[in-house]
Amino acid sequence: MDIAMVYSDRLLSPQIPPSRKLRVLKEVEIRLIEGEEQEVEELIMQIHSEEYFSRIRSHPFFENAVENVKCILTGLKALKDYDAVIVPVTTAGHLAEQSRMRGYCLLNGLAIAVKAAESYGRIAVIETDAHHGKASIVSEERATFFCIGRRECEISEDLRCVLGRRMGKDYVKSFEELVERVKEYDPNLVIWYLGLDLDSREYAEMPFGREEWEKLVKNFMKMAEGRKSLIMLASGLRDDVLKDIVGLFAGW
Repeated sequence: MDIAMVYSDRLLSPQIPPSRKLRVLKEVEIRLIEGEEQEVEELIMQIHSEEYFSRIRSHPFFENAVENVKCILTGLKALKDYDAVIVPVTTAGHLAEQSRMRGYCLLNGLAIAVKAAESYGRIAVIETDAHHGKASIVSEERATFFCIGRRECEISEDLRCVLGRRMGKDYVKSFEELVERVKEYDPNLVIWYLGLDLDSREYAEMPFGREEWEKLVKNFMKMAEGRKSLIMLASGLRDDVLKDIVGLFAGW
């Protein structure tokens, strides 16, 4: 499977803790694609309100979030040459609402990715993160969303994935079942929003180590054969976790 990763030095910022870990990406043996300069404002305003976009122009995260969107779109374009493309997420994650930022997410990069990928037809979005996203601002007519807990999943006020955090070692089994549901849906494109905060070394403190990661990546990559995949690596603060997970994909 041909796999590459989008990278931009412009994603690094001392003001944004999640971005600091990205420096280690140059240490991983994987093909790097430079984020392309491109016009993104019109696309962003198909997801976020014009009033909100105008208001956040003065936000210290603004330039980083726009650059992150450019990297996501670069990743989608690169799928014409690769089977799977990884894109690191900083301030354009899955938590931002149409007119409100949440956490470090100023823009909803996941929702924007789905909108930009409409030409693929059947799109499956997999969310495995210690938090639930707000990409439901995208119509389900454009994509089908898959999460670990289905409709029974409990969501706290701060969007923590309560059920997912309780699963412990059963998380991998639940992911295998999720992958089977994705196979049945038979999408042309799979977007995996992969939260590194699942790792036991991260702040969610889930019992998730190397063995679990290897199984997750293996299950996903087998399902992705014959399909295009955009892998959005998000959340988490530790560079060692990021390096380990990218290494698993690079070795596939």
